[in-house]
Amino acid sequence: MTDLNALAVGAVLTTSRKIEDDDIDACARLTGDFGAHHIAGLGGRKMAQGLLTLSAAPVLGADGVHVAALDLRFLAPVYAGEEVTARTEITSRDEEPGGQVSLGVSVVITSAAGEVLRGTGVAVVPR
Repeated sequence: MTDLNALAVGAVLTTSRKIEDDDIDACARLTGDFGAHHIAGLGGRKMAQGLLTLSAAPVLGADGVHVAALDLRFLAPVYAGEEVTARTEITSRDEEPGGQVSLGVSVVITSAAGEVLRGTGVAVVPR
């Protein structure tokens, strides 16, 4: 379960991951996104699906967290072999009925080339 004490307004969580060919193939199987630019690639390089890029974001994939809403802008491609760094900031925190906590989040994901994804969302965490 996610430590709610670490998820106060203003808290920033970061993580990095390298996107591999196998990740892109697995994401295609799970999502059905077999676009040629993902599987065959552009210029001989496979391009990660947007949801695969988003999966680098901390909090959104944490144990027990339910993502209730997302508004995303995909700004640039991420290719196999690239490392992305995700920065998630808690922008709001509200107690919900039933003992859940609703968190507003801001997500920015970058690669060596710059920002590749930016968005906001709501994550619900059980107590």
